[in-house]
Amino acid sequence: MTIQDIINQVKAIKGDFQNGLLTSDELVEHIDDLIHDVEGKDQYSGFGTAMEDDGFYDEVDFTQLVVD
Repeated sequence: MTIQDIINQVKAIKGDFQNGLLTSDELVEHIDDLIHDVEGKDQYSGFGTAMEDDGFYDEVDFTQLVVD
């Protein structure tokens, strides 16, 4: 993401807020998204637990699952 991209996004967010298209909560959400984009971090970074990547979900057998 270039500096110009960041400036353009900030201007767009500011304009939407000033025009009443965003609530304050939505404004904060957009700014948080922009920060994550600039930092290069994903929205979900995990909980850091040992169980997170232990293969548990790879072994689940859904063939016997019955949905009523």
